[in-house]
Amino acid sequence: MAKLDLTPTSKLEDEEFRTLFIKFCSLINILSNKKINLANIFLLLLKEKKILELYMIVCEFDHEFEGLKYFLEYDSSIHKSKYVKKYLNSVCRRKGNKFKK
Repeated sequence: MAKLDLTPTSKLEDEEFRTLFIKFCSLINILSNKKINLANIFLLLLKEKKILELYMIVCEFDHEFEGLKYFLEYDSSIHKSKYVKKYLNSVCRRKGNKFKK
């Protein structure tokens, strides 16, 4: 949906998702007792099923794709992280595919 076409209800929903997302990222930082950047939190979600489930519950996403997509929309530079690329390439190699830039 285009940013210009947002209704008051959708604006409110977007702000609520953003608040829940930031609270979840803060929770991860508190639990790890250090500051973790968004790319590493994203990797943690990809690697750890239980943390992904917690993220889905806290942020009230219905589908994993929707939750992971929100991460990429929030910070569009995550896909440029060398750690994310390395992890995706390793997963693709195990499945027989190569992730292209």
